[in-house]
Amino acid sequence: MTSGNLFKNIRYYATYQLLYVALVVILSSIGAFFHFLLNHEISIVESWLHNNSWEILITSKLISLFLLNRWFSMRLYELKSVRELVRELVSWPRAEAVVVPVFMILGYLSIAKVSMVPQNLGYWYYHIASFVGLFLFFGVEFVVIAYLDDVLNQKEKPNVILMGLAFTAIFAAAYRMSVPDYYGLLPFVILCFSSLLYLSGRSFKSWSNVVCFLLLFVAPMGAVFGLDPVWGNDFSPARVVTKLGAPFLAAIWMISFSYYKYRLRLLDYGRKLFTLR
Repeated sequence: MTSGNLFKNIRYYATYQLLYVALVVILSSIGAFFHFLLNHEISIVESWLHNNSWEILITSKLISLFLLNRWFSMRLYELKSVRELVRELVSWPRAEAVVVPVFMILGYLSIAKVSMVPQNLGYWYYHIASFVGLFLFFGVEFVVIAYLDDVLNQKEKPNVILMGLAFTAIFAAAYRMSVPDYYGLLPFVILCFSSLLYLSGRSFKSWSNVVCFLLLFVAPMGAVFGLDPVWGNDFSPARVVTKLGAPFLAAIWMISFSYYKYRLRLLDYGRKLFTLR
């Protein structure tokens, strides 16, 4: 029963991602088609696709979510209303949702170093688009996952670890198919997604933690410091000098979450040492 339910979650999540990738291809093709009708050169078409990538990606995710929701509705599943979902959203984030992103962003920037890009300071529209795009790119994923949990896991919960690993693998595959990884940010994207999965809790519904992590780490790292998977540091006002590889990212992730998990013990140990002196 549990393994069957796990497979059902994986199947529906993979279907959502396939719809998303197909829509990215369709919308990109439609845009390119009209440019070719106007006899625009290939460089102009490529520039348009690059500059409007976030709009295409987010629109594709939202349409895919809508289609998945319509499918569940036609199958007569009992879905929560928007009001009920908002009520679940409105809660104060746990302390780890603040501690972890702050620790991670300070750790990353201190190791990778930062330099300013003065000529990009005027691209304020792209800064906002990158920030909002990153927020929605990951945020919509957790709306989908929450819907799947509501619809499919009411009676019995599948193994959370296995489901999280499967979701991460599917998300990474969809990312590679929809976003040309010109900037080598796949490890960073996986770090963000896996961190969000952990913070979203066993039912993947601690959305206040997800929103907090997105606002404090994911969106600023992309929009401000050039770790944007779509635009890189083309428009960011600052950039990291060295992009960290998977080993450094894994170390930052482990240190950040370990610090939160064991910080009370460390503080207590420090107080005891201070008292003994």
